[in-house]
Amino acid sequence: MGERTVRALAAAALGAFLLLACGCASQERQREEDFGELLGWFPGHYDNKEQAAQDEKSGVHPAHAPIALIIIPVMTPRLGHHVFFAEETAADDPKRVMSERMFSFDIDEKRGIVGVMYNFVDPQRWRDGQLNPDVFTVVMSEDVVPAGCEFIWKRSGETYVAGYDPKHCHTRAKAGESPAELTIDSLKLAGFHFKKSG
Repeated sequence: MGERTVRALAAAALGAFLLLACGCASQERQREEDFGELLGWFPGHYDNKEQAAQDEKSGVHPAHAPIALIIIPVMTPRLGHHVFFAEETAADDPKRVMSERMFSFDIDEKRGIVGVMYNFVDPQRWRDGQLNPDVFTVVMSEDVVPAGCEFIWKRSGETYVAGYDPKHCHTRAKAGESPAELTIDSLKLAGFHFKKSG
């Protein structure tokens, strides 16, 4: 093999490596941008009054109850760096609390954006946590239990769609449905269609 051929092969190999490296860096940058956007969209005040009214009008049984949902970012180092507290109440009575949960997000190099939803072992202890977010700095891993499988979030147009990783979860969503979806002004979760209310 002549020296010119060796140089040409080496140059081609280097070019292919640089293209691959640039592609990986570009993918990583896009993933970071998507992650930042998802974290920015997730918190807020939501309700599903529109869904509840539509259910009542259409005679859906059982109809979705009207729920208000508040999601705030919190500092909870033992659960991760990107953690949120969520409290569900009756839409017409904020004192009637339905649930409190935690959501944690992270980036996995192979799987992408991973989200975990947690239930509290003692929910009463964290009631109205949105009024005192500092309380969450003391949450320990034993204070919560994962509520089902991890979500793998992917961007699809102007929506982030969550799915289950079949290697880590045996739960399956109904055909054509995802367990969660997020846009800049809405959140679908567990069959509830929440709209941001302000």
